[in-house]
Amino acid sequence: MKLNLEAKTKEQELVKAYLEENASEVLAEKINSGVRIEKDGKTLINKKTLDGFMKYASSEARKLASNGANSACVEDKVVYGWAVHYFEEDAIEGNLYNEDGSEYKPAPKVTDKPVIKTVKQKKSTSQISMFDFEEKDELQNEDEQEDNEEPPTQDEINEMLAELAEDEKQESKQADRQVPSFYRIYTKVQNQYPDSIVAYRLGDFYEFFDNSAKVTSELCDLTLTGRDCGLENRVPMTGVPYHSADMYFKKILETHKLAVIESDSSIHTYPNETDVINAETGEVISEPQDEIISKLKKILGDCFIVR
Repeated sequence: MKLNLEAKTKEQELVKAYLEENASEVLAEKINSGVRIEKDGKTLINKKTLDGFMKYASSEARKLASNGANSACVEDKVVYGWAVHYFEEDAIEGNLYNEDGSEYKPAPKVTDKPVIKTVKQKKSTSQISMFDFEEKDELQNEDEQEDNEEPPTQDEINEMLAELAEDEKQESKQADRQVPSFYRIYTKVQNQYPDSIVAYRLGDFYEFFDNSAKVTSELCDLTLTGRDCGLENRVPMTGVPYHSADMYFKKILETHKLAVIESDSSIHTYPNETDVINAETGEVISEPQDEIISKLKKILGDCFIVR
């Protein structure tokens, strides 16, 4: 599948080749045509490039590096997973354009100048005591000390202005944070099935979050990373390609229950192999392995491979 991506380096050519071979039609349309988003009260076109992805991948790699390390070893499959996520996730901004095709340039922020009010003190007609003279002398000494202080240099002024601008930027980011709908659905299902591992089909991947991600990472030897879900801290995340998900699902079902959320928000639940049948009521607490495999085949279709 041909993608309108310019590859400037050998590494970018490898990423582009992977995407052209594995991207779904929906993902290819996003890459080639961009995605409409709402920002600053306008409808904009969000287009992403391989240059933008390389910056994103570098940032993700630094997060994987241990404290104080200058480098990190990242497998190819992890980088390809980042590429699919980068171009799939609408919340990640690339280059923004107006609907007429021109480059979008945000309007500069205008900050209101503070209004300084002066208050005239009324003359007191009351008798002045010795304590008033002492207080007046103290105030006069403080004023003389302030007068002797050197005014701030231009560098100090610029530093203070930069700190104020950074504070405003952080406050603006905090106000713009929104929890995406997929994560709200995920946490709701996880609360409904607290003893199950929850997987969510997002694009070409099944993704796990929070404690499900941590457990799956150790159980299936997957790289544990993080994802911005509009919260103060990044949410633990790991994922597997949909075409090989059956191998990981079967591994999970050996010890845990599983709840799978499909892209249409339908939910399928599976008990693990260690569950039993209630002898008194005859209630089936666990399902035969062939029935579990049959259900997985319905979800994964031709991609399901029995190993």
